[in-house]
Amino acid sequence: MRNVIQVVREALLTNFGGLDQWFEKDPGLLDFKPDTDQWSIREILEHITMTNYFLLLIINKATRRALDRKRNGHTVIVPGDYHDKFNQIDVIGSKSFGWVRPEHMEPTGRKDMSEIKALLKQQYAQCMYNLSLLKNGEGVLVFTNMSVNHLGKLDIYQYIYFLTKHIERHIRQMERVQTAYEESAVMI
Repeated sequence: MRNVIQVVREALLTNFGGLDQWFEKDPGLLDFKPDTDQWSIREILEHITMTNYFLLLIINKATRRALDRKRNGHTVIVPGDYHDKFNQIDVIGSKSFGWVRPEHMEPTGRKDMSEIKALLKQQYAQCMYNLSLLKNGEGVLVFTNMSVNHLGKLDIYQYIYFLTKHIERHIRQMERVQTAYEESAVMI
């Protein structure tokens, strides 16, 4: 279980860390939209905070339930095919599947970048805190359904890992926006 926790911790460090650089970018890039129906980097970052918020509601509740179950004597048992689910979650980090996000996760584009950055730092800390509470495998004691890409039931470690892959997906999207911005600047 320790290797799973370490993989999730490293994914948190890598993907939240990958967001930091975007706050130092030129405002013209942050507000650039490659097309009218596409998001700017500012909107993408806002969307990440919104999605994290809803995922953390589930993660926080599941963490409390898992700790209660552990106190009540439930035994941590890891299924033999446990790691297969992580491979399925890895797909979330790519652009290779389609998913229509719920309307309540649509960015407004009006959030200040300092507010977005503060939210991301708080969300990162919350993920790390939950992981520290679940250091002895308790995260496998609670499963919650995940409808995205038909993933099915995920335990808490897998849910946090999903959150990191969602961030990774949008880091790639921001990189594509930056490339389009740079190409549009060359054409001028």
